[in-house]
Amino acid sequence: MSHLKKQQGLSLVELMVAIVLGLILVAGVIELFVNNRQVYRVQDAQSRLQENGRYAMKVLTQSIERAGYLGCATRSALNINNMLNTPNTYLWDITTPIEGQEATGANSWTPPRDASTNSSVSGSDILTIRTIEPPELRVVSHPTTGTPGSAAITVSNNNGLEAGDIVLAHDCVAGSIFQITSDPTAGTIEHATGAGTPGNATETLGYNFGSGWVNKISTNSFFISNNPDNVPSLYRKTGNDNAVELIEGIDSMQVRYGVDTSGNGSADAYQTANQVGNWNNVVSVRISLVMVSVENNLTVDGAQSYNLEGATVTPADRRLRRVFTRTVTLRNRVS
Repeated sequence: MSHLKKQQGLSLVELMVAIVLGLILVAGVIELFVNNRQVYRVQDAQSRLQENGRYAMKVLTQSIERAGYLGCATRSALNINNMLNTPNTYLWDITTPIEGQEATGANSWTPPRDASTNSSVSGSDILTIRTIEPPELRVVSHPTTGTPGSAAITVSNNNGLEAGDIVLAHDCVAGSIFQITSDPTAGTIEHATGAGTPGNATETLGYNFGSGWVNKISTNSFFISNNPDNVPSLYRKTGNDNAVELIEGIDSMQVRYGVDTSGNGSADAYQTANQVGNWNNVVSVRISLVMVSVENNLTVDGAQSYNLEGATVTPADRRLRRVFTRTVTLRNRVS
């Protein structure tokens, strides 16, 4: 009767084969994990690009559509009197509801950028929108005695206005820009001379607004600047307030302005800011945003090239990029 031999152990060759097979299996698992992680990083970055791009376009679109809104007189020839000591400055020249600066070189813009946007990055355009802010405060009274428009204007109390605010009093015929010179919380809006900056050149508004409204003037500038983490982001500066970061991960903003040269309300040509001869002829805006991932080393085959305004751009890193482009009509310029 024969007996089976008991296992006495593994030979060295068998151990080496087992180790090699184990290493191959572990390497496969590691490779699968790394690949899955890379796929997740890319998909997550793509989702963020998509989400941030849509939000940035939404913010810009809403602002552009409101450019030049002046209440019931928006589409008519409103006669505006500017009573400020410096009436045509960047912050309150509401007669120019849209303008921009074209990036023309290293730290160079044409027309020159305003000091309030000095943190904008080189190579990216600047867009400025002017309008009036809600709410439209109905005038309760504006006495007609004496020189037209010299009396204080009365609106509702707790109106959100403050001394020093630049406002537009308006109806469907005329408007006057002035600075509030005393606390208007109780509803009385004074517009005296000799107070505030820039201050009023005269207390006479030249018109009685007894059946009109009062609104704050809003000047919003959009530009690209690096945030504290050195990530290029879209910023908005409103009036004298500090600039606020809106969306991170925007490499560049390029703006073209649709100019109506025939007077039919439609754009006949799209021009850069340094080509626009008359901002009152601009009826639409074409914006291109280059969205960029915050993380690097996401592209497999080196740098990812993209097309921007007809030119191919190849960056020096391996971040994901996507160009978002939209054309927006200035509703208050088109009948």
